[in-house]
Amino acid sequence: MKTGRLIFGALGAVALLAGGSVAALRLGAGEPDPAELEAKWVDGPSRFVEVDGVRMHVREEGPEGAPVVVLLHGSIVNLHEWDDVAPILAKSFRVVRFDWSPYGMTGVDPSGVYSTPRSAELMDKLMKQLGHDKFAVVATSNGANVGLEFNRAYPGHTTAMAFSILPLERPSQTRKVDWRLKWMLQFHNAVLPNWRSHTFWRLMLEDTTPPGFEPSERMVDQIYDMNNRPGALARQAQYIQANVKLFQTQDVGAVAEAVTVPVLIQWCTYDDVISQGANASVDRFTNTEVKMIEYPDLGHFPMWENPEKFGGDLKAWLETATAQPKAEPEPEDTAQEAAPTA
Repeated sequence: MKTGRLIFGALGAVALLAGGSVAALRLGAGEPDPAELEAKWVDGPSRFVEVDGVRMHVREEGPEGAPVVVLLHGSIVNLHEWDDVAPILAKSFRVVRFDWSPYGMTGVDPSGVYSTPRSAELMDKLMKQLGHDKFAVVATSNGANVGLEFNRAYPGHTTAMAFSILPLERPSQTRKVDWRLKWMLQFHNAVLPNWRSHTFWRLMLEDTTPPGFEPSERMVDQIYDMNNRPGALARQAQYIQANVKLFQTQDVGAVAEAVTVPVLIQWCTYDDVISQGANASVDRFTNTEVKMIEYPDLGHFPMWENPEKFGGDLKAWLETATAQPKAEPEPEDTAQEAAPTA
């Protein structure tokens, strides 16, 4: 089924070339309508919050007054990456999600800076604006870099940290990539640098997830819609290049040494995007205790591949890691009043 769909997609790309549609796409014909996108993806409790000149897409769910958990998505995706896990956590926590710049429905940054430190800065300002001072941080893929940088640069706010995909070193540059994905990437870079097809994004998901996992239409649609917004891919390329420079010039993984709160690593063994191993990742957290849960059958998107298992384990750990210690009972005053004097 997958092969047939991909062949159909490749034939569709050829048809585009033959029919002259590429010229129209290069002129912006593939850009989604902003109003339609907002109606489709900024639904329910979602809203926009202006932060340092950036129109940020934010979503809060769960009981007010409950412990706060922030969910940070990975690159190419957005806050909807957590759609299947957020309801599990929202039974016990106030769950905050947002599209960190330059991804999702969050708007253009007038500063023109797209980098991990800038994303962490916007996170700090957003959380202050929302009125949240203490919170656990749950992050995946490049969101983990944002969360770790936030913890380092703005200490005293995180109560616990949980990671699934954890790039403490530059992601693998030698992993075997599906030849069809390579071909489509070359095609898009050469002919349509500012647009990617549904087939491309579906293949991207299939290339980083276990055999048998079938990305839903909603998963593919959200990536297609938001990454084809005007200038989105160019802003993402700027962010990625800033990250590459950091990995080439600094020991990025050293940021883990700033973590002093409890840490959970949900290690997804099937994922081969991350270059360092599980034990090497644990060893970077030199100033805290780390709990490791390994999932041999999960890949780069565990929150989609098995949200019940992944989310259930995460919720159970968060409930323990963020539990408030019970106050010691006040000692009873056993001293007797002094006898009155004559």
